[in-house]
Amino acid sequence: MPDVEPRATHGMVVMGEETVYLSHMGMFMVPHAVQNVLEVTLRSAAGDARQLYVDDRRTTGTAVYTLAPERFRLSDLVAPEGQEPKLTSFTGTLFRGHFERGGTPILDPVTVDVQRVVHFRRFVHDAPRPGALNYLAYGKGNELFLGHWITRAPDFDHHVAVRQVPGGAGDVLTDDLLRKGPRLEIAGRADRPEDRLHESDQVTVRFLDGGPAGIDLRLAVEREFYEEEGDLATEMHAH
Repeated sequence: MPDVEPRATHGMVVMGEETVYLSHMGMFMVPHAVQNVLEVTLRSAAGDARQLYVDDRRTTGTAVYTLAPERFRLSDLVAPEGQEPKLTSFTGTLFRGHFERGGTPILDPVTVDVQRVVHFRRFVHDAPRPGALNYLAYGKGNELFLGHWITRAPDFDHHVAVRQVPGGAGDVLTDDLLRKGPRLEIAGRADRPEDRLHESDQVTVRFLDGGPAGIDLRLAVEREFYEEEGDLATEMHAH
């Protein structure tokens, strides 16, 4: 009999204001060994769920917001070409702070409607580590985010808001491009936590896939929202 992916609580980092994104808090163990970014909308009986979340974020200035969803299978979010995924909506609790580390629930329950799967990739045990620091880009409109491209243990999860520095490249990071989650390489940085992007950094990036080749972009890091190393320090095996 083939292994059936168990239902599990897949914690998510919450990013964005005008458009809300969820990034799975992955680990190197089944069924959490997946990097996944979703574009979503939020619903709540308490009112306009997105606005309630945005107001809380702006009032408190808190960087980390997380979602503790009901138990589900990550694989149900994706489907073969031309088919509908099994799961397009789920419920959970939205927290100010980390839901496993003293966070405060602000919307319970909240319904998440998946608008788009920006990125879905299973971790591969022997995947090569990139020679340079890699991020995937996502966002829409004036909101542009980078999430560290996770490969193998030890690794780290990291999300920052950036803006494109005006220059010769023009407006390359369009909504259409970002909806595909293009992969970027950061010039002059090794793929390790101490070389990650920090607030006020300006860096040169190039597209590895999902974007035009031969174009160097300058990006300025505006805010660091989330960084996690412990959950990705080792490869664990479920018993």
